[in-house]
Amino acid sequence: MSTSDLLSVEFADRPDAVLLRVRGEVDMGTAPILRGHLADAVTRGRAADPVLVDLTEVGFLASAGLALLVEFHTRCREAGRALRVLTAGGAVLRAIQVSSLDNVLSVHPTLDDALAAS
Repeated sequence: MSTSDLLSVEFADRPDAVLLRVRGEVDMGTAPILRGHLADAVTRGRAADPVLVDLTEVGFLASAGLALLVEFHTRCREAGRALRVLTAGGAVLRAIQVSSLDNVLSVHPTLDDALAAS
């Protein structure tokens, strides 16, 4: 687990996916913490397992966080993996939608929905 005053990130062990739980705020100051964990996630688990980024407990997602999601969407795709974003709504979903990244990223409201996606 990695923690700053504004962000905590941890892996949750799953047999069918790499699950990264993020809590707090993702902005220019905290994005490097998330970047390190996303880089680990791409190489973790079985090569075909999707990488799930759980942002349901993130209250703020700045452009630095959006850029990371796009970067790692591409990196996962190049590695033959899927990156799926979990968000139940609020500021995170609005940031994704306003930037039209909901047309690029695989966004799901729940863990079950993300696991069921193909």
